[in-house]
Amino acid sequence: MKNIRFYEAEKYNSDDYEKVEDMIYKTIDKKSYGEYLSLEGCSDTELVSKLLKTDEWVQGTGDLFTEYLILTYDGKRYYREIDNVGTDDDIVFTDIHDPSEQNIIYVTSIIYEPEPELEENEPCESFISQYPLEDILDEFFVYCEDMYEKENESDKNHSYVEFASEKIDDIKKLLSIIGKHVYNKLEGEYVYLKIE
Repeated sequence: MKNIRFYEAEKYNSDDYEKVEDMIYKTIDKKSYGEYLSLEGCSDTELVSKLLKTDEWVQGTGDLFTEYLILTYDGKRYYREIDNVGTDDDIVFTDIHDPSEQNIIYVTSIIYEPEPELEENEPCESFISQYPLEDILDEFFVYCEDMYEKENESDKNHSYVEFASEKIDDIKKLLSIIGKHVYNKLEGEYVYLKIE
């Protein structure tokens, strides 16, 4: 990765993003039903007894939910496996990840020139090489939020990526790669991330 610089993504001009510092934006990471289920048994026995008595349970729809009866009660969703209804295994579940929960994340984006001679993708390829990107994620405790498919497909000379973290300090540290040369180098038996 060379000629690394900040990429001012068009989406940063929307109401979904708030600029908090130079090159750093704050946004909401919204979780929603339909992405995943992570269920645990409801531990409130009085509530479970009440929920099991109601006839307002409905069969879920979509790939994740067809095997469940679903009930929304007091603003929260509860689940029961259809095959277990009426048996000793009839358990009322809650989703560990509350989909109404909104986490603030901090994001920044970069644009850079890939270096195929260092086993990175060819500039004309729309995908981004696993390395050194994966080592950058590990080094700075960030993750990829957007791989900018449209930009990477249309720009044959550069690669684009957005990084995110729940901690602004991680993003600040990541920005230390701006203007640097970042690559992996084999030294003996090990490959090291180099930032020069």
